[in-house]
Amino acid sequence: MSHNYKMTRAYNEQNWITSIDDVQRGLKCNCTCVDCGSQLIAKKGAVQANHFAHAPDDQKARHCKWSYETELHLLAKEVLNNNKKLTIPVGNFDPYSFTLIFDNVDIETPIDNSKRIPDVIGYSKGEQILIEIAVSHFCGAEKTSEYRRLNKNAIEFDFSNFVPTSEVITLEEVSDLFENSNAKWLSIAPAGFIGELCHAHERQSIKDLMFERREFLNKYEQEKTSLNAAVTFLKEQLRDLSYTKNNLEVIVKNDEEKIRSAFRKEYKGLVENIKYASQKLARINESINQRSNIKNEIDAFEVRLINELKIKNQNLVNKQKELQENIRSLELAKQFKIKESKKEVHDFVEKEKALLISRFNESLQHEVTELSLTQLEIRSEIIQLYGKRDELQNIITKKQNIIDLISNQQNDISNEKKRLELLKLEVIKQNRQYQNAAKNIERITPDLKEITRKGGIPWPFAHNLIDELSKEIKP
Repeated sequence: MSHNYKMTRAYNEQNWITSIDDVQRGLKCNCTCVDCGSQLIAKKGAVQANHFAHAPDDQKARHCKWSYETELHLLAKEVLNNNKKLTIPVGNFDPYSFTLIFDNVDIETPIDNSKRIPDVIGYSKGEQILIEIAVSHFCGAEKTSEYRRLNKNAIEFDFSNFVPTSEVITLEEVSDLFENSNAKWLSIAPAGFIGELCHAHERQSIKDLMFERREFLNKYEQEKTSLNAAVTFLKEQLRDLSYTKNNLEVIVKNDEEKIRSAFRKEYKGLVENIKYASQKLARINESINQRSNIKNEIDAFEVRLINELKIKNQNLVNKQKELQENIRSLELAKQFKIKESKKEVHDFVEKEKALLISRFNESLQHEVTELSLTQLEIRSEIIQLYGKRDELQNIITKKQNIIDLISNQQNDISNEKKRLELLKLEVIKQNRQYQNAAKNIERITPDLKEITRKGGIPWPFAHNLIDELSKEIKP
C-alpha cells in the first residue's frame, strides 16, 4: 500500500465507484476498498486533503495492493466517462490531433468474440474505440495481435511519466494528461471513420514522401551535375597548378643558378676590393700615426724652444742686473775718486758705461736674431705639416669613396637577396594553394564517391583522386 498518495475513490453500498467528496465522514460512508474489499474510513478534515483510509487494526488491509496506479486508472476512466471526448493522433507518421466526441462510454466491459477487457470502450459515430491506459504495464504483443485480428480501433495512452503535484490526484491533472501524453495506435480498423481518417493521412503522407523524394532526386541530380562541373574545374585547376609549379621550379632553378654565379663573381670582387681597401686603410692609418708623431715632435720642439727663450730671457735679465751692479760700483768709484780726478773718472765711467751698453745691445740683438730665425724655421715646418695634412685628407676622402662604393654594392646584393626571398615566398604560396586544393578534393572525395554510388555511376578513377589529378601532364 502506497504511503505517498491518498485514496479518493472506493466502492459504495451499490458497489459503484464513488468519490470521497460524495460520501459522509468516518464509517458512515459505508465504502469498501476497490482492491482488498475491506471497510474504509472517510477522512474529511481541514488539515489534510479528503481521502479514504483503512482501519489501523484491519487484518484484511495488511495484504491490500492499492497504489496510486490504481487511483490513476480509476480517475482516467472517470474523466473519459464524464467528458465523453478524447484527443487522438491521426496516423502513425507525422500525425495530427483530432478530437473524438463519444456517444457512450463503457468501463471494464468485455469486447465481442474475445475475453479481453479494455480499460474503456468509447462509441463514436457507430464505431468502437478501445482505450488502454498504461502506467507501469503496457499492452503486450499477444493482446495487440488479438486487437488487430478482430479489426478493432485500439489506442494506448502512456501515463508512465506522470508525477502528481500533491498527495491527491485530481481530475484536472488526469484530463490534462490525456491532452499532453504520448498515445499510439495498437490497431486501426480497415474501414470506418477513424480508419478512413488514418489511411487518408497515411496516403497523403506517402504522396508527400514521394514528392519529397522526387525533389530530393532532382536536387541530387543538380548537385551531381554541379559536383561533376566542380570536379572538372578542379582537374583543370590542378593541371594549371601543375604547369605553374613546374614552370616556377624551372624559373627558380635557372634564376637561382644565374644569381649564385653572379653573386660568386661579385662576392669575389668585393672580397678583393675589401682586401685592397683594408691594406690602403692600414697604410693610411700608419701615415696618420707618422704625422701624429711629427706633430708631437713639433709640439715638443716648440715647448723646448719656449723653454730656451725663457732661459735666455732670464740670462738677459741676469746680465742686466749684473750691468746695473757694475754701474752702481762705478758710481761708487766715481764718488770715491772724484776729488782726485774728477774729469778722468767721469770719462772712465762714461766709457765703461758706453762699452757695457754696447755689449748688452749686441748680445740682445744676437739673441733676437736667433729667435727670429728659429721662429721662421718653426713656421716653415708648420706650413709643410699643413700641406701633408691636406694630402692625407685627400687620400682619406678617396678611400672613403671606395668604402661607399663597396657599401652600395653590398646594398645591391642585399636587394637581390630580397628579390630571391620574395620569389621563394611566391613559390611557397603556389605550393600552399596546390595543397589547399588537394585537401579540398580529399575532403569532397567521400561525398563524390557516395553520390556516384547512389547514382549508379562507376568511380572514374583507378587510384586515389589526388594521385590521379597530381599526375604530370606532358605538353
